[in-house]
Amino acid sequence: MAKKQLFIIAAEVSAELNHGVMIAKQLQLVASNARALALRAGESAAGFHPITDSIDELVRLTLTTSSEINRKAQNLSQVATASARSLAVLQHFEAVYRRAKSAPYLHSLDITRAQCKAEFDALCHTFDKDSKDLHSSLQSLYAELRVALIISTMLSVEASQVAEQFKDQLNAIADNVQTFAEAIREHVLQSLKLFSLFDKEDYAIKSSV
Repeated sequence: MAKKQLFIIAAEVSAELNHGVMIAKQLQLVASNARALALRAGESAAGFHPITDSIDELVRLTLTTSSEINRKAQNLSQVATASARSLAVLQHFEAVYRRAKSAPYLHSLDITRAQCKAEFDALCHTFDKDSKDLHSSLQSLYAELRVALIISTMLSVEASQVAEQFKDQLNAIADNVQTFAEAIREHVLQSLKLFSLFDKEDYAIKSSV
């Protein structure tokens, strides 16, 4: 049950991030269009060039960070699943100790039981550390995507200074940057919400010790 639940959570986090990646690729196309249009607009749109570089950097950040977060989510799922298996073995040992208190050779199991407990504790420690790392990565990406709102504003300002025939197109590009960036942030936010299920699952595992 735990194994299925955790893999489902990891898959859902991955799906949300993959949606964000697809939108980021659209945003990359928007940057290319802005760059081409700025060239046609000439000197009056010179300010667009560094801004489109910022969009490219934002896309690069989204693509690389999403890939890394996906990897971390899958690893975290594997650690939590291993914890659940280790807990099941540990609980079996505890049941044997309760049922066979007076068995003459019961304590021959002490070393193996202690090893199992140590393995479980180590897995829980790894889960806690890795989950904090994953949560931090998601929060950082979510925060970084706020830069897109600033980029959109800068694009709008620059659009007001170009030749009249290019204004509508450049304003549309500024709007697209904001729309796409907000959509990416929403998928990252959903990943953060899904991530909280990892913690609930881990708490359920530890509470049953």
